[in-house]
Amino acid sequence: MLFNIDKKIIDLAEIVLTELKMKELTLSTAESATGGYFSHIITNIPSSSKNFIGGVVCYSAEAKNIFLDVDFDVINSFGAISIETTEALLDGVRNKLGSDMAVAITGVLGTKMEGKPSGLVYIGIGTRICNNIFDFQFNGSRLSIKKQTVRKALQLLLEEIEKL
Repeated sequence: MLFNIDKKIIDLAEIVLTELKMKELTLSTAESATGGYFSHIITNIPSSSKNFIGGVVCYSAEAKNIFLDVDFDVINSFGAISIETTEALLDGVRNKLGSDMAVAITGVLGTKMEGKPSGLVYIGIGTRICNNIFDFQFNGSRLSIKKQTVRKALQLLLEEIEKL
């Protein structure tokens, strides 16, 4: 079985959705490195559609540009795996889908890319007020890095929701 979903991740996603519901907030996602895994976790929770508007898997630079209006100048100047691209992903998905909050994820899961090491991941949590971008260095297989990234993104999202 490719995806053995960790119960702790599901439990955390349930808490996030409960908090979103209590505060009447909506969520959207822009995923590159995780390839939709964050959205997959969220949509495994019953009634998630009440607060989760949707997500965009934008693996290539072209997809980032076409679907979320990420300017090629940003990607060419800073790289697909950067603070600047993560911020552009947050703004793009929140604007396109009209959500209150957004999560954006980009990173390196395999071999070195753009001179950046495997396991380097940027996670962005955005609201209509501000964006917060975090960088992490995770270790392990591609799937392990995806799981670590999703867990951390859920934790960061929950912290941000609790501030609102």
